[in-house]
Amino acid sequence: MRRLLLLGLIGLGVAAGTAVATPASVHRAARFRLSGLASGPAAFHDTILSGPRRLQDVRRAGEWGGSITANDGEVLKLFVSDTYPVDATVTQSLADFMVQLYHGDEIAKVVVYVAPLEEVQSICGAGAGGCYDPSDESIVVPGDVLPNGTTKETILVHELGHNVARNRDNAPWSAVDWGTKRWATAENICARTAAGTAFPGDEAANYQLNPGEAFAESYRILNFQKQAWPTWTVLAPIVVDQSFYPTAAHLEALKEDVLVPWTGPTAATWRGRLARIARRIVQTPLDGSFSVKLGSAPAGASVSLVDPRSGKVVARGARRASTVVCGRRSLAIVVRATKPGTFSARYAAP
Repeated sequence: MRRLLLLGLIGLGVAAGTAVATPASVHRAARFRLSGLASGPAAFHDTILSGPRRLQDVRRAGEWGGSITANDGEVLKLFVSDTYPVDATVTQSLADFMVQLYHGDEIAKVVVYVAPLEEVQSICGAGAGGCYDPSDESIVVPGDVLPNGTTKETILVHELGHNVARNRDNAPWSAVDWGTKRWATAENICARTAAGTAFPGDEAANYQLNPGEAFAESYRILNFQKQAWPTWTVLAPIVVDQSFYPTAAHLEALKEDVLVPWTGPTAATWRGRLARIARRIVQTPLDGSFSVKLGSAPAGASVSLVDPRSGKVVARGARRASTVVCGRRSLAIVVRATKPGTFSARYAAP
């Protein structure tokens, strides 16, 4: 009888010990869901990392995951800290979540790393909810909701916005710092920067006035809108200054930048004959670099760029002239010569 009782107690002890160690008692990474974009506040700050140390160098050696095929056939690079138990449904849900967002080819290049908040902040910085490293296109996000209720999906889509910008051209500016070409034009980033109400690349004191962060937030709101939740038109919380809150036109410009990226200036050739002066007005719907170069021209020829509204000369030269379009929606090219004759000019508009 004693032996049976002892065996029974040992059995209970083993069962109790097993219960403590069951996977159900271990903190797990939560699956990613579209509904996470519609719940909770947007109360976090992130960091864009710079310097020689890349995110790939500081992730845990025991991570799990890898190349995951999403339900639409796209293959994504997704990893999870081994602090979380291996659960293939987490990486699969992450892949299926990401491909439902507005994206282009850049989604196949980004590396997403999911980790507990403590590890996220050890990598991204104290108090950060996530981070992005443009040098190796890596993202770190938490595997669960933040203590203040901000969801991991909210943070992830913001970080993916940085990766979209990393893979877009906004010459002569960095799209990571300024936002993408059409969006930045619509938001008047160039003019705002000149006026001191936008601070490209400032991840510190002027984080909320950093257009790179504003772009990432607009990308998040664009994807919130895509899901057609009926409340999206209500002023949703954003982590940047309200002056950057996107209008429908801003979101449309951003969507075009994602789906049909700007590939560079549009070049054209102008040929004509002048007595002493010739003039052509060129539309400049986007901010960026504008240049003109004379080919053949009469003796003593010169070229200038003029604001057609004010008549102010913004640039001039003997054979070429260039300027940065910043809010000006047209420019006049003016060719002058001391003698009449034919000429040709090659110009490139943003």
